[in-house]
Amino acid sequence: MKKNLLHRWCSKLRARKETSGPDWVEVSAGPLRGHSLFLASKSSASWNREMMEGGYDSFFFQAIRKLGGIESSTIWDVGAHIGYHSLAFASLVGLSGRVVAFEPNPYNLARFRKNLEKNPALAQRVTTFNYALSDSDGEETFIFSPEVDNGRSSGSHLDRIIPPENANAYRSFAQIQVRTIKADTMILDNLAPIPSAIKIDVEGAEQAVLKGSSELLLSEKPILFIEIHNIAMMFNVQKFLYRYGYEMSMIQTEHNSSSRGFFVAKHPGRKSD
Repeated sequence: MKKNLLHRWCSKLRARKETSGPDWVEVSAGPLRGHSLFLASKSSASWNREMMEGGYDSFFFQAIRKLGGIESSTIWDVGAHIGYHSLAFASLVGLSGRVVAFEPNPYNLARFRKNLEKNPALAQRVTTFNYALSDSDGEETFIFSPEVDNGRSSGSHLDRIIPPENANAYRSFAQIQVRTIKADTMILDNLAPIPSAIKIDVEGAEQAVLKGSSELLLSEKPILFIEIHNIAMMFNVQKFLYRYGYEMSMIQTEHNSSSRGFFVAKHPGRKSD
């Protein structure tokens, strides 16, 4: 009897782990095919499954292919989450390319670095910073969640911006101080190589990132892949980039909504890589 009870108890523990906890999974398709990620594959958050199947945010990579690819380029990943995009970029840029990733949420960054350790060949091409790119150099209050596997940590954001969701969505979030830095400062201080393209997913701080990149936009004209989180921000970003000569287009995908969209912005005078 005791043996049977112990067996059932152990079985329940294994089942609980299988349905909730993260584990190493091999990506089955896409730019990370054959590489491993630490994911909660049984989670109700669909992005875990999409990453495992290699289809997560596939429209970004389709847009990159249409623009001629990014082999041998330097890519900045601003709001890198657990590193899916950064690792995918590392795969696409090849041996001579570089990826610079920014992720101020310490729990996201810890998972990201775990994924890097499991993929050492790609990790050699990736540099991580726990900074929030912004329009000023200093420190700011950052609202964050430690819950990575259910996706809540992806909603972390700077306190002064208007985030995508209403206030109730962030009631359980905590606060920390994070270092903020302008992209222009990163370049001026030789902290990172100049990017050919920048992916921006910063939960409402899109314009702040762009303002801090004004010299970079003028001189180098990197291609921008931006997730914009509300209608007002769509207007502000488009108005800002128009002054710098950029042309924006929406990436058509089922993930777009009336208040959230994915855009590519390119300067027609951009030099060929």
